[in-house]
Amino acid sequence: MHNHNKAGFTLIETIIATALASIGFALVFQGLGGAARLSKASTQSTRAVLVAQSVLAENTLDPHDMHIQGITDGIAWTLDANVITEREDGMALLRINVLAEGPGGRRVRLISERVAAP
Repeated sequence: MHNHNKAGFTLIETIIATALASIGFALVFQGLGGAARLSKASTQSTRAVLVAQSVLAENTLDPHDMHIQGITDGIAWTLDANVITEREDGMALLRINVLAEGPGGRRVRLISERVAAP
């Protein structure tokens, strides 16, 4: 009987190792792609929030002009206001609704209440 020492791998072992490595790399790259998509979505949401906050802070509303819209930094926004209650002297309590939508379809809605003088 001959006792040969085996050195190296058989063809089957090499094929299995290559297949397992390929699956591992595919999973890693798929995970990286998902992380990149989540990062982009988060950035778009943050930009939409900042634009909505800016629109809400900068716009002084005339109770007779209750609908304003525009585009800021690529974010389309709409500001609507409804009178909740109005006093005899013309002071009004308004509910303000700002909807901002980014190019990727991410939407942000902010709602606030504000007093408007006559």
